[in-house]
Amino acid sequence: MTGIYVSHRFFPVGQGLFSAGSVQCVSPNPKKPELCYRWVYDCGTSSGKRLITNAIADLKNDCRDEKIDLLTLSHFHNDHISGVVDLLKAIGAKTVMLPWAPLWHRLLIGFEQGLRADDPEMLFFVDPVQYLVQAAGDGFEQVLFVMPSDGGGPPFPTELTAAPEPPEDLDDPDKPSGPGEPVSYGHLDLSYDHGASRVRMLRPGQAIPAFGVWEFVPYNDPDTEPFDPTRFSAKVDSFREPLLKGTDDERKAALKNLRVLYDAAIGRASMNDVSLVLYGGAVGPWTGQSICNCECFYHRLVGVCGCWKEQETRGAILLTGDGNLSSAGKWATLEVYLDARRARRTSVFQVAHHGARANWHDGLAALIAPTTSVFSSDPRHTYGHPHAEVLRDFWPFRPVQVDQHSGFSMHVVLER
Repeated sequence: MTGIYVSHRFFPVGQGLFSAGSVQCVSPNPKKPELCYRWVYDCGTSSGKRLITNAIADLKNDCRDEKIDLLTLSHFHNDHISGVVDLLKAIGAKTVMLPWAPLWHRLLIGFEQGLRADDPEMLFFVDPVQYLVQAAGDGFEQVLFVMPSDGGGPPFPTELTAAPEPPEDLDDPDKPSGPGEPVSYGHLDLSYDHGASRVRMLRPGQAIPAFGVWEFVPYNDPDTEPFDPTRFSAKVDSFREPLLKGTDDERKAALKNLRVLYDAAIGRASMNDVSLVLYGGAVGPWTGQSICNCECFYHRLVGVCGCWKEQETRGAILLTGDGNLSSAGKWATLEVYLDARRARRTSVFQVAHHGARANWHDGLAALIAPTTSVFSSDPRHTYGHPHAEVLRDFWPFRPVQVDQHSGFSMHVVLER
């Protein structure tokens, strides 16, 4: 009998988000190699660097010198990405997945973060690939941009898409690896000084498989591009050459001009709508489900404990970052893209934007109906997340507070 062992984990980083997990194939054939797919969603905090440093060290012990297969960054705010470079240097990732946004939109977000032209981090918003190359070097293999999710989502698979075995070309250095497809020069508002071979894109309606037994479905809300009353986008276009192909000094001069325009005509505004939602769930029907959600030392040490419970659990996780679910229509659009059959499998739901009321609407929790609702925030922070009305809405769906003192883990075994 084939089985998969799934773990979902949220690290105690306070006001921020750092989630990780793994999918391990369990085969009755002892001669087959153990297959394990590791993923991370966001890695940042605004509650103190020590928290993210300790969490990365903890994850490194779990990874056993293996790179993360898929590192997803939901969006470009510091409390979600402040630890990414340290994570890539300490552990590494095969694929770093980002939501694609046009250059002018990325610059707006960078300026909103308070960055100036001379700040090294500003390069991340001009060209995230070039920034990661300079900051993390060989800590990653490729960057995958998720295009806006227009149209229908991936077909819902009712059976395994492949046998749970390693791909035949896993060790072939000449064969392109990883999800997505190559990108032509200049297609994604990038400089490509780093080499186009490290950049790929995922078109709408595509999923990312893990050994044929698990899938990741990213969703980049196509309605998040901000209104542009000052024609900021046109101004950015006039500086395209120095921004993407100029010297460091030329790029900084262009950014200084654009920053002046931003301060005079736009000012600080929320860009939290830009957030890559990620669904992860098993492919096909599975039975014999069991679950453990304890944090005991014995479980962490040997992987088992005495509190496994035979119960109905769907095993899937839905991560929203700072996504906008402020209306029933927003959730309905996401549900249609995922396919309602996937959405109904959600066991662990990360409540959007740390439980902020602006990204939620009354009754959202009942529409999702997860087994566990995770609030990753610092209630003592000036933002006061989670907001009381959001917490009340999710109260029947086992809300869990992940802050700088307490994390959360769930371990699931699915069999077929």
